Amino acid sequence: MATEPMKIGHFGMRRLEVMEQKDAEAVHINSLYLLEKMGIKVVSDEGRRLLKDAGAEVDEKTKVCKIPRHLVEEQMRRCPPAFRMCARNPKNDFELDGRHFYACTDGVGLATIDLETGERRGSTLKDVADSAKIVDYLPMMHMYNPLVTPLEVPKHAHTVHEFMASLENCEKHFTTGSTYQKEEAQYELKMAAAVVGGEKELKRRPIISSLTCTTSPMVLGKTTDAAIDFSRAGCPPLLMAMPLVGATAPMTVAGAVLLGNAQVIALATVLQLAAPGSPLCYSSEPMAMDVQSGLFEGLFPAADMVRAAHTQMAKYYNIPIFIGGWGTCSKLPDVQAGYEKAFSAFIAYLSGADMTSGPGLLENWTVLSFEQLIIDHEMFTMMADMLKGFPVDDDTMPLDVIMEVGHEGHYMGKKHTLDHFRQMWQPMVTDGQTYKTWKAAGSKGAVDHAREKAKEILISHEPAPLEPSLLKDLRGITTQAEAGIPH
Repeated sequence: MATEPMKIGHFGMRRLEVMEQKDAEAVHINSLYLLEKMGIKVVSDEGRRLLKDAGAEVDEKTKVCKIPRHLVEEQMRRCPPAFRMCARNPKNDFELDGRHFYACTDGVGLATIDLETGERRGSTLKDVADSAKIVDYLPMMHMYNPLVTPLEVPKHAHTVHEFMASLENCEKHFTTGSTYQKEEAQYELKMAAAVVGGEKELKRRPIISSLTCTTSPMVLGKTTDAAIDFSRAGCPPLLMAMPLVGATAPMTVAGAVLLGNAQVIALATVLQLAAPGSPLCYSSEPMAMDVQSGLFEGLFPAADMVRAAHTQMAKYYNIPIFIGGWGTCSKLPDVQAGYEKAFSAFIAYLSGADMTSGPGLLENWTVLSFEQLIIDHEMFTMMADMLKGFPVDDDTMPLDVIMEVGHEGHYMGKKHTLDHFRQMWQPMVTDGQTYKTWKAAGSKGAVDHAREKAKEILISHEPAPLEPSLLKDLRGITTQAEAGIPH
């Protein structure tokens, strides 16, 4: 079964703003103050060298770098406002340009709800492959981040195994959410270059990106080294702030917004020094405290407000924004998962996020549910149908047809109705039958329909295979990564 042509949503609705322009300006100014006066700890030796050579005050003992305001602002102006995210199959390329919206899976879960037994178990490489195949099939999933970490492969090479499984089962753009080491980045970039035909072609057609997390409060960790390599290869790093409101960030929304923003623009400064003009993406995945339990959740209103505010900050800097949405505390694909995910994702899109991640994961992005992946895709298609807005013109307000139908007629047989019929949203798993028909068909709920659809996809869908010689080369790189052989 062939994948349907990709549908790309175009923003038509007016955006939700949680800050006034003066507030965004205040966040920016105070971020510059923190970076210049307090500084940020930069664990990466290369990162500190780049900053020191550019005029930052670097304390090699504490690794704290105080970055002059002018340096940050100069480097932020170098960040491109738009760029193309390419894929193994060019038909799946898409543009991050602030005018379109996309969906992506999230990564690094450690458990999977088995599609056959319904029981929770440790995640495997087959789960990576199966979820990649489902994402390849789903028309409104635009990018694949391995939803889980395979526990049976060597830890130091798991990201390379994930990329390999993804390449074999998905023709869409790949992002890695767990590349923490420079060596991992080098292997992955070597594999990506092999797929597209060399390093020069990879810079022209970046089929891979990297989710690079900053550490709150005010630390750029060793992941910076991997991000530098991705930037120099022309493959976009997604710079993610992950403030925990009330723990690793202040207990106020504005404080968490400030801290996360300072970290993102500090990392952007390092990367632009390493590779001037290279593409990168602002990113945010905050969590808020449950004051009753002391646990942290990604879906609470405070976290959603931080995401929305960070989206505004990305617009302030005129760079794309990737938001970790679709959050839920639920342990099952149930009603709670539905309302939590829908709310967090829709708020992000209404705020103007270019992309959100998280479909398919439960319990704060740690547990894969194949059924939830299908259901989340269904919810996103509904959101997309609203986000694109609607035209108001002579065709969409057919005065002649309305007058012809009159006061007690209907529009079902009219040419205007038939012309617009296929533009209406169509479900994949949503059940719109009458009670009698639904009962006769087995009283199936949304999770049942989603389970059946996931099984159907895994049986019938076949992504285009890799060429045998390329497959051999990629497997050779995977073997090298397992053995720890320098690339």
